[in-house]
Formats: sequence, structure tokens, C-alpha cells
Amino acid sequence: MNGAIPLLVGLLAALGAFLLVVGIVASRTSDAATLARERLARQDIGLGQSAVALELEKPLAERLSSPMRRWLGRQMIRMTPTAQAAHFRQQLDFVGNPLRLDPAGVQTLRIAAAAFLGALGLLLGVLLGQPFITSVALLAGVAIGFYLPVLWLDQLVRDRRIEIAAALPNALDVVAISMEAGLGLDRAFEQLVRHQEDTLTLLIARALREVQLGRSRAEAFTEMAEATGVEDFTSLIKGILHAERTGVPVARTISAHSAQMRARRRLEIRTEAGRAALRILFPTVGCIFPTLWLILLGPALLVVLSLGR
Repeated sequence: MNGAIPLLVGLLAALGAFLLVVGIVASRTSDAATLARERLARQDIGLGQSAVALELEKPLAERLSSPMRRWLGRQMIRMTPTAQAAHFRQQLDFVGNPLRLDPAGVQTLRIAAAAFLGALGLLLGVLLGQPFITSVALLAGVAIGFYLPVLWLDQLVRDRRIEIAAALPNALDVVAISMEAGLGLDRAFEQLVRHQEDTLTLLIARALREVQLGRSRAEAFTEMAEATGVEDFTSLIKGILHAERTGVPVARTISAHSAQMRARRRLEIRTEAGRAALRILFPTVGCIFPTLWLILLGPALLVVLSLGR
């Protein structure tokens, strides 16, 4: 009976953490200003719609549970350091807010994952009946669960940067051709957004909307490039802004940057191909050659042993 109490407590903690995450992640953020910002991002908000009307568009169950979720979100924000919350916000905005998470939701997900994996570790220790294993499994589950959402978010950021770096040369060619045809920089970017839909064009579309709302092009584009963390994209935006200030043709700058990126990518591919030959050497020597030697020399070794007898 005494051994079942920790198991019951762990299961209840895991169940509560799971319900907590489901309630926060599955629901939209109930702040009317956030909802208006989401509607504006989809470009389907009307000028006559008020915050109250936007709030009433949400389901009844979500409106009833919004005070509890707002309180819980404030508590999670208090538990999250300011710098860490800003870092989470930047990463979430960059990857497109997966699961409609916010910094409070990420912190809640970390706590829930720590409770869930900690409960699994506790269950494993109780089943094995070893106090030392129970303690180690509990601590390991809590630590892994607490840092697992952060690792997942970092992996999403890395994947998104790889997508942007892969789509950048072709996108630059489209912009350069549009500008050589007589379009301005903003119109060329609009043509790119209109005819191509990927991660890069979504970021460019957001920057163009900010420019249309009155923000300076230099600030919007610089912030967009720095948020991606892609060095080639950042240097491109700096080159475009410098070309506009100095009077250098922007289309020529973009074409040169695209050609430079392709040359650098070819060099990286050749470098990786050269490393592949070295990497395959170790499994070849350690796994394939012993097998070949056994097959080729095994019969001869058996013959020698039989003659010795």
C-alpha cells in the first residue's frame, strides 16, 4: 500500500500536467489585441470591426475559460525570466507559432513535460522496487522533460533557417529579374510573395505589411533579416540598403549576391563530399574488411587447423 502512494501521486501529477497543456495549447490566446493582430496578419480584418466583435467570434467555452487561462499565463510569465521570455517570443514568431504557443505556453509545456516524464520515472522505479533507481529515474525524467520543449523549439528554428537558406538564391533571381524589368524594390518583393509561397516569402510579406503601415523600410527589413539568423540573408539586406544609399543599382547587387551564394554552396557541397570519403573509411575498415577477411581466410584457416590435427 505504501508503495502505491508515490505511484498514485505521480500519475495524478502527470494527468494534471497533461490536461493543463491541452487546455492552454488547444485554445487561442484570449487577448482581444492578440486576436486582432492575428486577423490583421491574415488580411481579413475589417475597419469597422471592434475588439468586442472579435472577442465574440470565439466559441463560448473558450470565452468562459479565458479568465483562468489569462491568470495561468500571468503566473507562467512571472516564472519565466524576461530575457528568456523575449527569446522564446522571437523563436516562436520566427517558426510561425507552432501549436499557437506563446512564452507562457512554452513554460507551461516545460513544467508539464517535466511532471509527466518524472511520473514515468517514478513509475519505473516503483516497478523495479529499487530506491536508488527510483530517485535517478525521477530526476532524469524531470530534467529531460524540462529541457525537451526547448530542444524541440531550437530544432524548429534550425530547420526553418535551412529552408530559408535553400530558398534564398532562387528568390533573389526572381527579385532581380523583376527589378530589371522596371519594377521597384517593394513591387519586386510583392511579385515574389504573390508567385511563391514558402518560409522566406512569409517573412518578406510581414516586412512589407509593416512598411505599408508606416514603418521605415530599413528598420523592417533589418529586423526581419536579424530575426532569421541566416548570415547570407543579413548581408543581403545590408547590401541592398547600402546600395540604395549610395545609388548603386539594387538589381545588380542582388544578382551578384545570388551568384556568390551559389558559388559558396557549390564549395560547401564539394567540401562535404570530400569529408564523406574520410567518414566512410572507419566503418569500412571496422566492419566490412573484417567480414571479408573472415570469408576469404576462414576456409584456409579451417584447412590449416585440420592438417595440424
